[in-house]
Order: sequence, then structure tokens, then C-alpha cells
Amino acid sequence: MIISEEDLSLNDLQKKLIISGWGNEVYESTIVKKIFYESDGLKVRGYFASPVNLHKKLPLIIWNRGGIGKDGLIDEFLAKGIFGEIASWGYTVLASNYRENDEFGGSDVNDVLNLISLADEIPACDSSNIGMEGWSRGGMMTYKVLTTSSAVKCAVIISGLADLSRSEESRGGLSGQYRKLFGTGSEAEFISGKKERSAVHFFEKINRHIHVLLIHGTKDDKISFQDSVDMYHKLVSAGIDCELRLIEGGDHYLKKNKKETSDLRKSWFDRFLKTVK
Repeated sequence: MIISEEDLSLNDLQKKLIISGWGNEVYESTIVKKIFYESDGLKVRGYFASPVNLHKKLPLIIWNRGGIGKDGLIDEFLAKGIFGEIASWGYTVLASNYRENDEFGGSDVNDVLNLISLADEIPACDSSNIGMEGWSRGGMMTYKVLTTSSAVKCAVIISGLADLSRSEESRGGLSGQYRKLFGTGSEAEFISGKKERSAVHFFEKINRHIHVLLIHGTKDDKISFQDSVDMYHKLVSAGIDCELRLIEGGDHYLKKNKKETSDLRKSWFDRFLKTVK
């Protein structure tokens, strides 16, 4: 249930930056609203986006953010740019900032799942035609959702986290963060918690009918591109339609590869959500 919604409040500098970064069409032809919705009895903040001129229901993209806790929160400026771009492709968008008590792939996954049912409340959303996109930690969230819901037709995962133990070994400090988020029990429970959040260990539970595009930069210093390589081989072995695009020299955010990445994402969604079968 949507509890409330608000228009975005952007200053003149932010407007100029959105136009220079994403284009005038994104700024002028899309509308993005901040929403608060109910998830497991909690009030969760998120966003909704669509083209300004709507003449029919449009396919829905559910977008999953990265980061841990407040790190990675999507603010109003980023919402207008990121979600406005997707809306300019001819889609509606729903995104969650996840509940305040972050469990990093625990019950907070329900904050994404509940967006699927939320779409039925929004006249602009074609809730029978859903895609999903996840960046970094959002990739982990996407993998988790795909083990539970068959409503998602296709997914794009960029710089996606699929093996928490690998990231823990390569980045100092992550072990402490993981323990605070879900590792307060015994060592065995901590290890189990990492496996429960690592798609390399639960890939066989993912819906077989999903179409997955994996995009990853080879110079990602936050999440190894090997996570996506491993997932590609595992998903294909499970009979899932999957493609892997490694961006040579690309960093975690693919900053220098924005157009290439956007083109790949749009093409994948158009292929499975707009092409008449």
C-alpha cells in the first residue's frame, strides 16, 4: 500500500546537472515522485517514475540500489536522473531505499517483493510485464527475489554481488560490516548467512524462465567481475537464458561506459518486455 507521495524538490544547479548528465528529454519528459509504502508493517521510502504523457499502461522496471545502510541511498537528484532515464525509454519504474534496519539480503528483500504487489495499485503500471535491475548489492537483492517470485520476466544485473566470501576476502572492513548486519550469532550462523546471500550457492533456486543480462567492468575494485563470470556459467548450467557482457577496463560504476551500459540495458528490457511474442 502506498502511504503517501511527494514531488521532488530540485534546485537550479541540480536541474542543470540532470540535463547535462542525462539529457533534456529525461528532465522534461518524465515525472519522478518520492513515495512511502508499507512493507511488513514498516514505512519504507522509495520512488515512482513514468513518462509525463501516458496513454496506456507501460511495462514496469523494479530497480534495486546498492550500498549498505545509508551508504548508497538514492536521493532526489539521483532519482530524477536514474529513474527518469528508464522512464524516458517508455517504462514505469518503482524503486526502494529499503527499510532502515538493513539486513543486507535478509527480510529487507521483502521491500523489493512488496513493490511487485504495489504495482497493482498504480494505474500506469502493467503489472503483468515486469523487469528488474540491480546494481552491486542490488544484484544480490535481485538474485534473492528471483528465487521467490515468478512475476519478473527479465533482469539486468550490473556489477552484481554474488559471492560475499570473495568480497569479504578482497576488501578490508567488510567482515565487520557483515557481522553487524547479520552475523551476531555463532560462527556457523555467520557462514550460513553469507551463503544464504550469495547467489553462487543458491542459483539452482532461481526461476528457470527468467532472462538475465550480466554486465560487469573488468577493473571493478569493489566487487570482482569473477562474481558475474561465475554466475553466468552457473545460470547457463541451470538452463537459464543468460548473457554476460564484460566491459574492458570498466570500474564498479562504469562511469566511462555510461552510454554503452545504457544501450545494453535498454535493449535487453525492450527485447523481453516490448517485443510481441
